[in-house]
Amino acid sequence: MKSNLVGFYTLFKREFLRFFKVPNNTIFPQLITVLFYFLIFGIAIGSRIKEVSGVPYLLFILPGLFVQVLINGSYSNPSGSLFMSRMWGSINDVLLAPISHAQLTLAFIFAAMLRGIFLGIGAFLIAMIFMSVNIFNFWILLAYVLLISFVFALVGIIVGLWSKTWEQLNIFINFIVTPLTFLGGVFYTLDMVPGLIAKITVWNPIFYMINGVRYGMLGIKDGSVYLGLLFLVIIGLGMFGFVFYLIKKGYNLRT
Repeated sequence: MKSNLVGFYTLFKREFLRFFKVPNNTIFPQLITVLFYFLIFGIAIGSRIKEVSGVPYLLFILPGLFVQVLINGSYSNPSGSLFMSRMWGSINDVLLAPISHAQLTLAFIFAAMLRGIFLGIGAFLIAMIFMSVNIFNFWILLAYVLLISFVFALVGIIVGLWSKTWEQLNIFINFIVTPLTFLGGVFYTLDMVPGLIAKITVWNPIFYMINGVRYGMLGIKDGSVYLGLLFLVIIGLGMFGFVFYLIKKGYNLRT
């Protein structure tokens, strides 16, 4: 058991620290993007839209940008790591390590979650340059942060195992997550957009994630906070079982 714990910790540490080695690709671009969002959407547009739901527009967009960075970080860590390990054949070293399938799965998940949370905190600190933020409900916020990062860490593992090219690796984040994020209420409330956009937003799962984080941070919401939590718990448990099955089966891991 001791060697198993050492192996688990070693893999977790490697997976978390690896993205610090290339900060110009993994840290600075995402945080600089957040900075530009605040400058362009927050200050330029915010100068015309003074308040939304009783809070300054610059503060209103913070939860959505936070979720965007959290998702990207949690997804990118395992997807890129597994893809490259498979392509280079170094995944065999991991498979030979004295750790169980559950420990291997959890090491990738926890490292991904920690990267997403680290980048989310970075985005939050950037926001503090422009405004002060008082957390409305810390426990709701924490629950959403953990569940969102957990779910997208699992998505990252699935895509990392499935992808055979860099194009396939980026399809999910570029063509699914990014559009859904922009249509998830980052920059608007339901009563600010036409009926069709509002209906699309309501059926967008990321809307409920942003809504929950916004409630935890600011105390305002456009939908059910607890429905979002329930959705994340159910989808998270289902996806964890699926990911564990894939890793135990060795799906696209044997090189």
